[in-house]
Amino acid sequence: MVAVTTRPKNEELRERWQALMAGNPGLRIRQAADQLGVSEMELVQLRPTDSQVALKNDFPGLMQDMKTVGPVMILARNDQVVHEVTAAFGDFTVGSTRTMGLAVGDVDVRVFFSQWAYGFHVREEVRSGQRESLQFFDRYGRAIQKVYRVDETDGDAWAALLEKYRAPVTEPVAITGKRPPLQRTRPEDVDVPALQKDWAALKDVHHFNAMLKRHGVDRLTALELVGPDWVDRLSSGDGRDTSPLDLLLENARKSQCPLMFFVGNPGIVQIYTGIANNLCRTGPWMNVLDENFSLHADTSGITDWFIVRKPTVDGTVTAVEAFNSAGEIVLTVFGERKPGKPELAQWRAEVEALREALCDG
Repeated sequence: MVAVTTRPKNEELRERWQALMAGNPGLRIRQAADQLGVSEMELVQLRPTDSQVALKNDFPGLMQDMKTVGPVMILARNDQVVHEVTAAFGDFTVGSTRTMGLAVGDVDVRVFFSQWAYGFHVREEVRSGQRESLQFFDRYGRAIQKVYRVDETDGDAWAALLEKYRAPVTEPVAITGKRPPLQRTRPEDVDVPALQKDWAALKDVHHFNAMLKRHGVDRLTALELVGPDWVDRLSSGDGRDTSPLDLLLENARKSQCPLMFFVGNPGIVQIYTGIANNLCRTGPWMNVLDENFSLHADTSGITDWFIVRKPTVDGTVTAVEAFNSAGEIVLTVFGERKPGKPELAQWRAEVEALREALCDG
């Protein structure tokens, strides 16, 4: 009888990954994971042991200590939009339950630690040399945020941070299951007049999600039902060569209107405030390529665009919101705004121009 040798699953996956990269040398790890039918974290764990080191599961403490290392590049993304900021962390505040945290300043993030499950220090060879990052994943192995060392990062402080949060030696983590899809609300289950009444009574944009929860309605369904007093649907065209984002960014660049870009996933919302100057359309991707900020939006995957208005004690606050086919919000753009002050008239003019050009109604 001939003995049958079964190769370890990770060895087979490594070979499949290597073959895929050989034929597609510019393929990013997230794209490779999608094509291989695995999570991104599973591929990270296939790297040599000296190229990926697990981090302790004290993510609130690590984020609080990030201010010691100076400038870094932080990256958060979802399936359609990538948001990158190069800056130094200021104070990072953690809530009493340690499930939420935030930083306000040049690094502006809202973090939901209940979604954070795993972290790694990753070294990889790229065309410019060796690149180091801290990478954080949810329980399904999907990336939440990545923090990259840059030339201006304090090397000694970075090394001390890694030493402090390096985990004891552990076996690779087996990922099981996938993040469940967003559950859309049936329109007939929504009390629309009650929703409209509560919407009109809002005093703070930060109360919006709580209002949706009270009504048991997802965000996209609420926007579709609440009516034209508060929401305008925009035409998205074919989503590949042009989109509402192209028009909005180009007009704001011409007028030098400062914008706020919110991009997130279940574990984080990352924010940048400033004027977007260097715009570049590359196939389905609309890009902002400024010195300390980059935005990459695959508009072919964005199916719904809206102008959304919310009442507050400071007056109406207006946003442009984008959703993918799963009903997930993937990008929100506001005009620059500070609490206690009305939103910029310049931003309202930009939104009105967008509405006149692209409003379906």
